[in-house]
Amino acid sequence: MIHRLLGAALAVGLSSPALAEENRLEAWFDATVAMDLGGDSFAEFQTQQRARGNSNPTGDNQTYRLWLGHKFGGIKASAGIHRSKEGLQKETRLMQQASYNFGSTGIKGRTRLEQRFIDYAAQTGWRVRQRVGYAIPLSSEKGGWKLAANAEGFWTLRASSRTGDTGLTGLRSFAGFERSLGKLDLSLGYTRQQSIRKNRPDLVGHAPTLSINLNL
Repeated sequence: MIHRLLGAALAVGLSSPALAEENRLEAWFDATVAMDLGGDSFAEFQTQQRARGNSNPTGDNQTYRLWLGHKFGGIKASAGIHRSKEGLQKETRLMQQASYNFGSTGIKGRTRLEQRFIDYAAQTGWRVRQRVGYAIPLSSEKGGWKLAANAEGFWTLRASSRTGDTGLTGLRSFAGFERSLGKLDLSLGYTRQQSIRKNRPDLVGHAPTLSINLNL
């Protein structure tokens, strides 16, 4: 059942919707350094760089995040702080997150709650992000290549402006390949980021994506 739900979400995200949309070509690079603090606690530093080109009015994005977390059996709970600049817009977020597995199915889930403080915005925005993902090994080699996919929905509970959209305001889908090289995890693929906008065309970014994770 969960496999079918994930497949359906990816089909929706990776297909072209019937409604009008504005499509943009982007390039994404993500890097994470994770450190074991002992006693099942950990820290992570992340950066995301998104190049969008002069034809995209949104502007390039530079994001930096710091996480502190703890493992409770099969659940990783963490809290973090985020600072980003997208075009001329600057934003700070507080984040609470849980990562987990759906039993022995191999499907991984992530639930994130965000409080968004956009510079000069009228009020604090609240958003929930839910992601599910699955990876299929392509060989019997330990740490070998896998075919990976995930889908993530963005639900805005409270917009940062009094007239902003709420409800489902975004859908992100990824399909590609990943593998582990000792302490280094590598992911390469394609991301489709759809910003769902009421009474105007959705904004859709198509991005080749490279992600690197270093585990210290």
